Amino acid sequence: MKLLSLTYNQPNNAAQAYEFNFANGREIGRKFEPLCFVGLNGSGKSKLIELIAEIFFTLDANREFANSSNEQKNCKANFELCYQLRPNRKYGFIKVVGVLGKKPQVLVGEDEQVLSMSEYMNILPSNIVGYSSGHNETISPAFYGLRRKELEQINYNVSKQGQTGVQDTTRTLFLDRDTTKLLLISAFIFENKTGRNNFPPKKALIKLLKKFSEIINIEQLISFQLIIDTNKNKIVLSQRMEQAIAKLCDCALLFNKDLAEKERRFELDFVINEKTKEVITSQFRHPQEFFEVLYELSSLNLYFNRGRTPHLVFSIPDEDLKVILNKPLAETTYKHLSDGEHQFIQVFTSAVLFARDDSIFLLDEPESHFNPAWRAKFIFLLEELLGESQKSTEFLISTHSPYLVSACKKSNVIKFVRDENGVEHRPLKDETYGASFDVLLKALFGMKGLVSEVAKNKMREIINSNDSSEVKIEKLGDGFGDSYEKRLLVNLLKKGVLDAVDSKANAD
Repeated sequence: MKLLSLTYNQPNNAAQAYEFNFANGREIGRKFEPLCFVGLNGSGKSKLIELIAEIFFTLDANREFANSSNEQKNCKANFELCYQLRPNRKYGFIKVVGVLGKKPQVLVGEDEQVLSMSEYMNILPSNIVGYSSGHNETISPAFYGLRRKELEQINYNVSKQGQTGVQDTTRTLFLDRDTTKLLLISAFIFENKTGRNNFPPKKALIKLLKKFSEIINIEQLISFQLIIDTNKNKIVLSQRMEQAIAKLCDCALLFNKDLAEKERRFELDFVINEKTKEVITSQFRHPQEFFEVLYELSSLNLYFNRGRTPHLVFSIPDEDLKVILNKPLAETTYKHLSDGEHQFIQVFTSAVLFARDDSIFLLDEPESHFNPAWRAKFIFLLEELLGESQKSTEFLISTHSPYLVSACKKSNVIKFVRDENGVEHRPLKDETYGASFDVLLKALFGMKGLVSEVAKNKMREIINSNDSSEVKIEKLGDGFGDSYEKRLLVNLLKKGVLDAVDSKANAD
C-alpha cells in the first residue's frame, strides 16, 4: 500500500487546510519506504496522522454498519485521499472523497466508479495500526471511539436480541500500555510458530526475541495472570468471548473454579514452559489469533470501565507478569520495565505480527522514550525485522529525532512549519539520508549548534570579558566540555582574531 495524496479543508478552521503529495516517485511494491513527518511542537505532524486515521476509521465504521444508517459516520471536513493497493487486489487505485456532514464516497478505476459500502472491505488496508507515545494523545480517541461502537453493537445483540454477538470486528489496532502486555505474551508463547497466512514466518519471531535479549535484555517470559470479571454475570459476553474464555481455562495451570462458577470471575494463572506453549498453540493456531482474543476481551474495558459505575472486565496485573533479564541475570515484573522497553515491545512486535502488503502503521513519536543508541537503530531494526512480503506496509512516522530523518530519503521526509499564516509543509532542499545530526538539527529545527543555551551564554560572557586571551582560553578549557563551539573560540583567540575584532570595534 502507498499513500499518493491528500487535500483536506476544515471550513470552520482556516488553519486546517492541507495539501500533500506523498507519491514523490514511490512505487507500489515490496520496498521499505517509511514517510517521516518532522517539525517543531505544534507544527501539525500529529494532526496529519490524526486526519488520515479519521478517514480510514470513517470508512471502516461505515463498512461494519453498512446496514445501520444510525451507526454510519459522516465526514468532519472536506477532503480527497488517494492511495494505491498492491496489484493483485480487486481494486488498485482508490480515491476517497469527503464532504462535510455527508457520508464519504469511494471512487475506483479509471472511470471513478462509486463503490458501495458493502465493498469497502476490498479497498481498506488489511490492518490499521496506531501508536501515540503519550505526549500527543491525538489519535487514540478515534481508535477507541470506533472500538466502543463495535462493542455497543455486540452488547446490544447479546442482551436485547438474544443473538450470539459474533460480529466482524474492526481491523484497527491502537497500541497502549495494556496492549504491550498482550504483544509480549504472544511473542514468547508463539516463538517457534508461523503466523496467520504464513506471515510472519517462524524465523521472524525468533529474530524478534533475539533483539529482545540483545537490546532490552528480556530473555524469557516466566508467568502471567489473566483476570476476567463479569461483575457477577451482569456483563453478558458474546458467544465468541465465552468460547475464548473456555479455551483459556483449559490452558491455564490454575484457575479458581468455585469463583468462576459463583461470581463469574475468572482468575487464570499461567506458568510458561514448553507444555504450556504446546497447549496454548493447540487451542489458538496463530499468534495473531491469540492476541486478538485477548485484545477483544481487553477492549471490553472501553465500554464498561466508564460512566457512573465503571467496572474493569479484563486485566493482567503488572506484578504477576514476570520475565527474566539477562543483564543482570534476574527475575523482574512488568511494572519495573522502563517506558523505553515498553515502547520497544509495542512497536517492533506489532510490526512483526501485523505488517503486511496492504497495512498502514500510524506512529506518532514511536521512539520518544528511546535512548540515542536505540533511536539511531530504529529504522534499521524495523527494516531488519520485516519479511520481504511486509516491507510494502505504509509506515507514517512523526518524530523530533534527527536519527530517524537521517535514515530516510528526503523525498520521504515532510517538514512542517507553523507561522503567522498557519501550518504548512515545505520540501527539503538537501538530501537527508546519511546527513549528520548537526546538519539536520539546523535544517529541520533552526538550531545553530549542539551546545545548550546555558553553556553558550557562559561562553559569551567569557569572550566579552576584559580578561586577556590567555585567561579566556584557560577558562574555556577548564570550565567546558569538548565541543565544536569551544574549539572554534579557542582557535580564534589563539590567532588573535577576536582581539582584532574588539580593537576595530573600539576604534569605530
